Amino acid sequence: MKKRESMMKNYNKIIAMTFGATLALLAPAAVAQNNVVTLQSPDKKISIKGELVSSDDTFYVVKTVVGNLTVSRELVSCEGAACPGAEPEAAADDGTVVLKSGDGTTFDGELLDFDGTNYTLKTVVGVLTIRSEFVTCEGASCPSEKAEEQVDRTVSLISGDGTRFTGTLQEYDGTNYVIESEQGVLTVRSEFVTCVGDACPDLGPVVAEFKVASPAGVGEQFIGKALNRFAGEKSLNVTRSISYDGTEVNYLLGNNSGDLVASITVTPTDDIASLKALFSGDAAFALTREAFTVEEIAGIVNMRASDVAARLNAQTIALDALTATMNPANRVRSVSLKQMGDILSGRVTNWKDVGGDDGAIQLHVLNKDSNLARVIKRDILAPRGLRLAANVMVHETLDELNKAIAEDPTGFAISYRSQNKGNAIPTTRNACNIFSSANSFSLQTEEYPLTMGWNLYTLQGQDVPDLSKSLAEYLSSNQGQAAAQEAGLVGLAIDKQAMSEQGERLLSAMLASSIDRAGINAYRNYLAEVSTADRLSTTLRFVSGSAQLDERALRDVRRISELVRNGSIDGNDILLVGFSDAVGAFNNNIGLSKARAERAKADILNSTIGILDAANVKTFGFGPVAPVGCNETLEGRQLNRRVEVWIRGSNQDKLR
Repeated sequence: MKKRESMMKNYNKIIAMTFGATLALLAPAAVAQNNVVTLQSPDKKISIKGELVSSDDTFYVVKTVVGNLTVSRELVSCEGAACPGAEPEAAADDGTVVLKSGDGTTFDGELLDFDGTNYTLKTVVGVLTIRSEFVTCEGASCPSEKAEEQVDRTVSLISGDGTRFTGTLQEYDGTNYVIESEQGVLTVRSEFVTCVGDACPDLGPVVAEFKVASPAGVGEQFIGKALNRFAGEKSLNVTRSISYDGTEVNYLLGNNSGDLVASITVTPTDDIASLKALFSGDAAFALTREAFTVEEIAGIVNMRASDVAARLNAQTIALDALTATMNPANRVRSVSLKQMGDILSGRVTNWKDVGGDDGAIQLHVLNKDSNLARVIKRDILAPRGLRLAANVMVHETLDELNKAIAEDPTGFAISYRSQNKGNAIPTTRNACNIFSSANSFSLQTEEYPLTMGWNLYTLQGQDVPDLSKSLAEYLSSNQGQAAAQEAGLVGLAIDKQAMSEQGERLLSAMLASSIDRAGINAYRNYLAEVSTADRLSTTLRFVSGSAQLDERALRDVRRISELVRNGSIDGNDILLVGFSDAVGAFNNNIGLSKARAERAKADILNSTIGILDAANVKTFGFGPVAPVGCNETLEGRQLNRRVEVWIRGSNQDKLR
């Protein structure tokens, strides 16, 4: 409140100075009258009356009708309120005061009462009650500052679910209440509580306004569904509207009293524009369909990479994937990455060349400036030295692309998994013919080869409303992850899958790799250990060239710890199954993969001290067997260096 009063007083001074300057121009005589003095000799024979222009220890300078006169101070005495050292004339205390607001409005009248918060003033238009933080009081009858100290500073802060915090209000800085309670000094954010008590500041219509830059369609749906959940937890109401030109979506959050709490605008745009909006200050945070390196972002926003790294916060909050998309009537069930490139480049133009019926393939694509076109070029065409074919049907939106495939039996497109609505998605094979379906489990384990992470970007030190920070944090919470799934994305919350549902992956891994006798034995031991277990949808991977878990793995360790703490895996042992790539001697890789599992065990136990017994966490190393990536590529080798997480009943053993 003090901060707000200080701002108001400064504003009033500016108004007063401006008003005074205006009067000086319009009525100089009136101003001059305030400085009139009379200089008189001791014998009273000489009397000079005029405006005191200046004075020092020796002379007075007085402006008179005959010009400026300089008079020795030793020869005269000075009479008048403007004389140096003169005592100001005491104002009569008749109970009359003037209350001045920041916009220059004044209220004159008799002060009837001041309770420390409100002035009660008798005016010509009746008795008015005026909050003290919005006005300054002038007049001999104005209350002293001590009156405010006598106000009862006890307040209650009440949240939407009825939780109450009661104590003495110490401070309100415009964002947080600071109260001294029986539990100690508490700091509570104002947007989540209502303040009750005479000492509560009059906040007025404080509204958090900010923008979010997000991919169109699914991105706006994700934000909207998360906002509905977020508002429900805070007992707020949500109203959604679309801008007149259809380019933006606005969400208004209000409380049960009808007061507006927040106005949030979602700007649907592509990844590049989202990052530019974040760094220009136009967006409080940005969502992108793909991850960007610091160097890439520096090039986009025209900054030094070191400056970007110092400010940027980034995290993956949901998953998506590129998939082949075909008409539901098409009987092709699997398409390799090579075949995708061949179809996109026009090298393959007939469905019979990829296992379908004899007939021309009609290629559908999104416009060349789209995010999708850029990713297809980068991840599918460019690595194979290919360019997009000329004979294509171009569409402007993802919805139009999806509809075109649904209506064209010969159609083929590469699109986002989240965007697919009723069309066929074949399994995908990598260069080693390891195939994978684009299901949520394969995306979470990063075994689907074209998995993409939706990323949340914020900036450190950015001046944004606290509510925007809360919403950004909420997107990665369990409720936020549920909203991602409702919007068609894949959340990061850990799922589980029975061994019986792992057949596709295990079979293709066996067929795709050449395994000697030692490898066959290791593979059999692996299958035996997990045969009665369920696999968790997290795969722990490591920083390249390091034994340190990467950021995604560290977050998943925390999620595993939450499952342990809430009892979700009680009665089970945790099996940490380590693997390696195929580079190097087989026995060395067995030892290396076991060491990776031991490192993951140490991190999990450190996060569950006193809860999880080390005996309930079992580690294994099976080297290069059961690859999920192609060992002939750098990316494939990185995928194979992993630790799978399984849970098995404590009373169950492997089958052999």
